[in-house]
Amino acid sequence: MANTHFDWRLSCGIASVTNFCVLLGVLGSFPLVLHWTGALRVVEINQQSPLHTRAFLKACLVLITFLWMCFGIALVGIRRRGTITWRELVGARWNRWQAVIGDLGIACATLLGMGVIGNLSNVLLGPLQHDGAAYRSMTAPQNGLEALAFLAAALTAGFVEEFVFRGYLQRQCQALCRNMTLASALQVIIFTQGHFYQGWIRLVPILLIGVLLTIVALWRRSLLPGMIAHGLGDGLVTFSFFAKHL
Repeated sequence: MANTHFDWRLSCGIASVTNFCVLLGVLGSFPLVLHWTGALRVVEINQQSPLHTRAFLKACLVLITFLWMCFGIALVGIRRRGTITWRELVGARWNRWQAVIGDLGIACATLLGMGVIGNLSNVLLGPLQHDGAAYRSMTAPQNGLEALAFLAAALTAGFVEEFVFRGYLQRQCQALCRNMTLASALQVIIFTQGHFYQGWIRLVPILLIGVLLTIVALWRRSLLPGMIAHGLGDGLVTFSFFAKHL
């Protein structure tokens, strides 16, 4: 770490310094976006109230729109620099059925690891989670429409967050500090702070899940297993809802 030299011009980056700073600024504005749009007012509405669905859908729409805006900023930066395509960044190698089966297997193992982290955090940190009202409100759809909206948000998060964090930001941070370990730490920290609205205690499992997803992405040199695991992991609430109500 002591010999780390920072390249502030990102000469080996996949996008320009300006694009990188813009994306970091947008990501950092997420709490303000939630406040300005009133997306978290869903917390204040009784889940049995007819108004809850409207507020829930609004919160999902804000989240989905924000995520795709971040994806768009990253994509524009990648295309303008032209050193890599977005497909190369994703690392899709599904030209053989063995590759598909391999990635699906790794995604399932990653999903299992995420589940273990989540369950252990609930057991060990559950008594301390008194500040997660937004998290509880946003992970408890009350009807089919809310469940579908949550699923759309979950699948969007699975694709976009892996592309932006494990893809774009990982590469840009590596170009910045020329050190994979430090770059990974910076990327995971940025990923974790974006979930602060869920309550500070929940940042612990999110941090660990971010580390797990980063390890998988670096090992496989592909974002696909993480995208699948992330999207399915976030969507488990919806799958559980439909399993109970079908």
